[in-house]
Amino acid sequence: MHQNDQIMTRLRKEPLKNVSLLKMITSFHEVMESHLVEHGDQWGVLLLLPATAYAYDHRVYPQADYIVFMDYSNPELFPALLQLLPLKAKFVFKLQDVKYTKALSAHFSIEKVRGFFSYSTTEGQIFPKDKEVVINHLVDDRLIPLWAANHYTKDEIEDYFQSGAFSVSIFQGDNPVSTCLAFRNEETIWEIGAVHTLESSQRNGYAKKVVRTAIQETLALGFIPRYHVLETNQASIKLAESIGLVPCVHLEHWINYIQ
Repeated sequence: MHQNDQIMTRLRKEPLKNVSLLKMITSFHEVMESHLVEHGDQWGVLLLLPATAYAYDHRVYPQADYIVFMDYSNPELFPALLQLLPLKAKFVFKLQDVKYTKALSAHFSIEKVRGFFSYSTTEGQIFPKDKEVVINHLVDDRLIPLWAANHYTKDEIEDYFQSGAFSVSIFQGDNPVSTCLAFRNEETIWEIGAVHTLESSQRNGYAKKVVRTAIQETLALGFIPRYHVLETNQASIKLAESIGLVPCVHLEHWINYIQ
């Protein structure tokens, strides 16, 4: 079995926890350094993505040389992973477990720059579909300006739909007032994103209706929904919790300073 396949097999045991790692391997395996360290039944994974490879990271973290992801089954493997980091490089560590942050802080001066909460469902949850909503498996050009307000490009949207994405929207006449997207993030995980309601139509519960319907439709298709928000976005956090989603991962971005 190819090393990347071995890595993904291990990471997929906890797909929500490791969705960022799985997505990066899938999207950037040709330019990413992937390392697997094994000791008996224990294992550790270190991924090194050149910061220039991903437009978002290159824009947000122009000072970084590499974006670093990791996971391990036993903290005893951490020193071996640490030795794989290039010397005198600048890193952004994207960490999905507070234990990894504590381990790194003993070796690096690191500063937190961004944090996210991922929400998902619990087994057996059912989310009602609202009669007002419209589900569309084709790109509706009327919705593009609403998605663009959340920094999604038309090309990006079209790529999502080619991979099976669908939109959930509420219209007033022919005009969309609220929408979201459900699209493939990784093999089993589908993202509920691009949530946007026109300012004139806010406080009517529309966002709750489109997100709730998108989640139920995703579950019906046999996928795991993920609702991913900035930890400072109180409105989105309140929305997630109001419809019964539960936090499953706290992803944090940390920048290091070379010692």
